[in-house]
Amino acid sequence: MIKALIAFLFSGVTLLTLLTGCRSHDDHSALLTLLQEIRNRPPGSIAPLPETLTPPSVRYTGSLQPSPFKLRKEQQTSAPPTGPDLFIPDSTRPKGVLEQHPLQELSFVGTLQLSDDHTPKAFIDDGHGEVHKVIAGQYMGQNFGRVVKISEDTVYIEETVQDEQGTWVTRPRQLKLVMEADE
Repeated sequence: MIKALIAFLFSGVTLLTLLTGCRSHDDHSALLTLLQEIRNRPPGSIAPLPETLTPPSVRYTGSLQPSPFKLRKEQQTSAPPTGPDLFIPDSTRPKGVLEQHPLQELSFVGTLQLSDDHTPKAFIDDGHGEVHKVIAGQYMGQNFGRVVKISEDTVYIEETVQDEQGTWVTRPRQLKLVMEADE
């Protein structure tokens, strides 16, 4: 009984909704009049676009300069080394843990200097989750890098590498203290 009553009410509401949609709307005259008034208005004027400024042309003269990526002629024909190699690295010295990693993988993460010990210590992250203590005189990096000095924010390193002629030379390198960003 209740189901029949609900079905009857539902069909009645549906029928009323459909009949309301079919109601005649002949009162479009106001809308049509308004649209005709809008169409009859004179069109507005649009301001002209501002004149664009043409930048002055500049001739590129860099092609006349030497390339910074190529050696100059006097550097290409340098004289062979005239003396003994003064910086030949000691190949018999046992290698440390940090010498297994390129210097680019290592990061300087902290320092420690105790009041009774005047030797500053640097803490180096090897990029694989381990932190190592380093003092001046120890080696790090794959290019025979020797720690020369440790300051609060920089580890100064001298790497020993071969130049174009095969002569061993030293070059200065630095590891700057890595500061964690506040999150």
